[in-house]
Amino acid sequence: MHNKKLKKIKFTITIFVAMAVLAMVGGILIFKNNYYLSQEFLLMQGNFVKAKWEYASYAGGYKNLFTGKLKEKNTEDKQEDAQSVPVLLYHGIIEDPNWKPDGVNISLEEFKKQMFTLKKAGYQTITLEDFYSFMQEEKKLPKKSLLITFDDGRSDSFYPSDPIFHALDYNAVMFVITGRSLGKGNEKSVFHLSKTELQGMKATGRWEFGSHTQNGHNTEKIDENGNQGHFMSDKLWLDAQNRLETDEEYTLRIKKDLAASKEDLKNNLGISALAFAYPFGDYGHNTQNNPTSEEIIKNNVSDIFPLSFRQSGASEFPANYAGKDFKLVKRINMDSDISASKLLFILEGNEKKTFPYADSFSEDRGWITGWGKSSLENGLLLTGASESEDSSLTFLGGTFLWRDYSISANAKFIKGNSFSVIGRYISGNNYVSCDFSNFGVSLTERVKGEERIISESAKPLALISGTDLSVGMSTKGDQASCLIEGKALVSGKLSSDLSHGGIGFKTWDNSINNSSILISNLDVK
Repeated sequence: MHNKKLKKIKFTITIFVAMAVLAMVGGILIFKNNYYLSQEFLLMQGNFVKAKWEYASYAGGYKNLFTGKLKEKNTEDKQEDAQSVPVLLYHGIIEDPNWKPDGVNISLEEFKKQMFTLKKAGYQTITLEDFYSFMQEEKKLPKKSLLITFDDGRSDSFYPSDPIFHALDYNAVMFVITGRSLGKGNEKSVFHLSKTELQGMKATGRWEFGSHTQNGHNTEKIDENGNQGHFMSDKLWLDAQNRLETDEEYTLRIKKDLAASKEDLKNNLGISALAFAYPFGDYGHNTQNNPTSEEIIKNNVSDIFPLSFRQSGASEFPANYAGKDFKLVKRINMDSDISASKLLFILEGNEKKTFPYADSFSEDRGWITGWGKSSLENGLLLTGASESEDSSLTFLGGTFLWRDYSISANAKFIKGNSFSVIGRYISGNNYVSCDFSNFGVSLTERVKGEERIISESAKPLALISGTDLSVGMSTKGDQASCLIEGKALVSGKLSSDLSHGGIGFKTWDNSINNSSILISNLDVK
C-alpha cells in the first residue's frame, strides 16, 4: 500500500515537472518567435525614449517633449512649395564604436546627428505616394520635403534608425532583396530582415517597402573565363551550353526577377510595391557585355514599378524636379564622408535661387564641383583641374529650372587651353558653353554626351596667365550668345533638349592638372 502511494506521488511529480518543462520551453519559444517580445524590439523602445530626450536637448528644450511640438526652423513661417525633392540613400548604420569608415555605411552617432540637424532645420519626410504625385505634377509639397531610403533590407538599417524616426516623427522606405528576406530560411538570417520583422516594420506606419530585386543583387559569371558581372546589366554565361544568354533569354530573366520580387512583397506584406531600386546603382550603364541592357532594364522596370531609384552622379543636381524623368530618380548616397553639416549644405545650397542673382563669393551659396576641384577664397571662386584630370566644371545648385537669363562675370585666366561660361546646365552631359581660348570664342552645346559647335569666332583672345576678362552668356528661347564686355561675339540656335538649366564655369587643357580660372562679381539677370 505504501509503495503504491509512493509510486503515485512520484508519477504525479513527474507529470508536474514534465508540464512545467513543457510550459517553460513553450514560453521560451513564444518569446523567441514573437517579434514584439524580442530583445531587439524591447531595446528599440528604450532607444526611442533616449532619442526623444537627446533631440529635445539638441533642439533647445524639453517642453512638450512627447507631443511632437518642439519648434523647428521655419515651421511657423508661411510655407513655400517645394521646387524639388531630395532623396537620401543609406545602407548600414553601425553601432560598433571601433568601426572604421568604409565608404558604404555610416555610424549611428553620425546618422543621429544628420537626422537631428534635418529636423531642427525644418525638413520633413514624405511618403512614396507623395513623391510619386509630386513627380507627376499632381501634388504640391511643402519646401524642405525629403524622402529617406535604405537598400538591401538589412537588420542594421532598421534597428538603429527606427527609434530615431519614431522620436522625430519621420518615415522611410526600405528596398528589400525579397529572395533573401522573404525566401526559404529567411527567419534564420542575421544580416537581412525576416518576414516577421518586415511585418513588424509595416505595422509601425513609419516604413514603406520597395523592391531591390528577388535574386538580382549578385555578381554572376559573364564569360567563359569566369569574370563576374552584375545580374541585372550583363548577360550571363551558360556553362551547360558553353555560351552567353541570347537577347531573349536575358530579357526574360530580368522580367521574371522583377515580377517575382513584386509578387513576393504582395504575398508576404500585402502591398503593391510602387518603387524599385537598382542593385549597385547599375541601371545598365555599367554593363560589360550587353550594350542594349540600359534600355531593356529601364523599360521592363517601368512596366512593373512606376518609380525607380539610382544613385546621383557628382555632375548632377542632387534633387529631383517635378515632371522630369522619374524612371531614374536620383538619390544622394549617404556614406561616411558626408557629415551632418555637409548634408545640410547640400540640401540648402540646392534650394531655389531667383533673379536677379548676384554672388560676391564671400560665402558658398551652393556651388557644386562636377569634376576637378573648386573652392571659395577672398571673394573669388577658383575652379581647376585635379591631379588626375585635364578639366574642371563647377555649377550652381538651385538653378536647374532657370530658362532665359544673361550671365556676366569677371574671369581671371590662370592656366590652360580654354575656359568656359556654362548655361542651361542640366548635367555633365547636357549644357551649352561659351568657350574662350587663344583661338577665339565658340558657342558649343553638349547633348546626351555628344558635343557640337554651333558657331565660332576666329578672333584670337591672347590669353596669358593673369589676363582679366568680363565674360558672359545670354540665353533666350532657343537662342544663345557669347559675350565679352557685354557685347555678343557669336550666337546660335540651341537644341530643344536644352530649354532650361543652370549656370557654371569650366576649364580645359590637353595636359593633366593644367587648367584653372578665378571668377568674381557674378551677376545673372
